[in-house]
Amino acid sequence: MNFIGIDTYGGSDGNQNGPVAWFQAKASGIGYGLIRAAYGSDPDKAFAKNWPLMKKDGVVRGGYLFLRYPYKGVVPPSPEDQAKAVCNIVGALDQSDYPISIDLEFPGAGRADTWTDSGTKKPMTESQLMAWFLIAWRYIKAKYGVAPIIYTSARVWYDDLSNPNVPPEVKESLLWLARYAFNPGPAVLNASNVLDPPVPPPWAGDDLKDITYRGEPYTDDNWFLHQYMGDAKGLSIAALGFPRGDIDLNRMRPLQKGVTGERVKWLQRRLGIKLVDGKFGPQTDKAVRALQAAKNDLVPDGIVGPRTYAYLCWMNP
Repeated sequence: MNFIGIDTYGGSDGNQNGPVAWFQAKASGIGYGLIRAAYGSDPDKAFAKNWPLMKKDGVVRGGYLFLRYPYKGVVPPSPEDQAKAVCNIVGALDQSDYPISIDLEFPGAGRADTWTDSGTKKPMTESQLMAWFLIAWRYIKAKYGVAPIIYTSARVWYDDLSNPNVPPEVKESLLWLARYAFNPGPAVLNASNVLDPPVPPPWAGDDLKDITYRGEPYTDDNWFLHQYMGDAKGLSIAALGFPRGDIDLNRMRPLQKGVTGERVKWLQRRLGIKLVDGKFGPQTDKAVRALQAAKNDLVPDGIVGPRTYAYLCWMNP
């Protein structure tokens, strides 16, 4: 079983995918959405329209920062200023919302285009790229008190960042990973047979590294969201409530009794389970149901889906 959601942005004029008929998206099976709140320090022009509509229409919502880096001589605002901007744009969050996500990717040729001197065209080093990201991550974490979600991909992690490690606290971030299974075109809402995205080594934990990426041991288990299709378009998108522009599609695997792995350990740490063994057994099931029973917008079924995940994000281990 997969829970399907979307991510999108407003475009330069705010008209692309804004405002969206979120009630129609919800009725079509879209349970959650992550929308761009800021491009660097600039507000997304459709965010203010879509943000309250998502809540009103019962779609679990999250805002993201497209973290800008120097690009072909153009120097963006500092990562702290970008993080400060997205926090101001999003404002207070409910515990039924996802924490802010940080989009960690590089346009153009990737790291090679992160130069500021047109004479040397020397790009930022991998350690400088990661330091830039960590400034934004730590600012947002301090602002809201919980780890931001990280959007990235195995390609970015391997090619641009050279497989870096991260501080222990960053490993508490949920991963939102891109790996496309379909070409741009009509929306594919059945994602049951697509391959899982490769998970970067810092999040592999004790899971079996049963896949590799470019010869390096990765894993295919510890991810929160999988962006499995980019640029879904056409009449199928209009039927979902998106009258203009493209959207990206994501899937979420639920956590429930019988599941094992690092994702379950993340869950158990937040529930205060004494034995963090990565096995979703009776004790974990009981704790999940207790959490759900305490919230008037959750069903105590023991299944960690989009809204239960949101509440868990705010429960620091």
